[in-house]
Amino acid sequence: MLRHGLAFFLIFFVAGCGSMKPQDFAQKHPKLDVFDYFAGETRAWGIFEDRFGTLRRQFTVDITGTIEDGVLTLEEDFVYDDGEEERRVWKIRKTGDHWYEGEAGDVVGIARGEQYGNALNWTYDMDLKVGDGTWRVSFDDWMFLQADGVMVNRARVRKWGVEIGEVTLFFAKTPTVAQAAE
Repeated sequence: MLRHGLAFFLIFFVAGCGSMKPQDFAQKHPKLDVFDYFAGETRAWGIFEDRFGTLRRQFTVDITGTIEDGVLTLEEDFVYDDGEEERRVWKIRKTGDHWYEGEAGDVVGIARGEQYGNALNWTYDMDLKVGDGTWRVSFDDWMFLQADGVMVNRARVRKWGVEIGEVTLFFAKTPTVAQAAE
């Protein structure tokens, strides 16, 4: 019995030591400026996989970002592969050199973000629409800016502390009419 307890402790301790922190990416490039990246038009392509790795949903998101009085507003229009449409509007404020706070209609309380180098980590609770009801879930959301303006986003979704799935998105800036004409 003692061996099982010791083994569990070692697994838990080693797993806890491997957790990523935003500071781990302080020297990574290109450097992410959240307001700069999301100002204007952005498009994202995403999937949701359940905890067993089964693909459950695919979607695209068209995002319009505007900045006014130090607030980044993101209007996100989702279109799912089954035809369902959804809109989420984020209001994001920079609260420190590396810190952000965000609010959206289905986010419970305040989302907190920490950014270093090319990485941003958001944590928040959300009332997620599931069928005819909602589930309160927690997101551990990581975004990584890559070369050529591509952003990779991976979010682990948990309910009662148990991972229920993972969202993966790829973002790209939408060229403006002027850029497309060049």
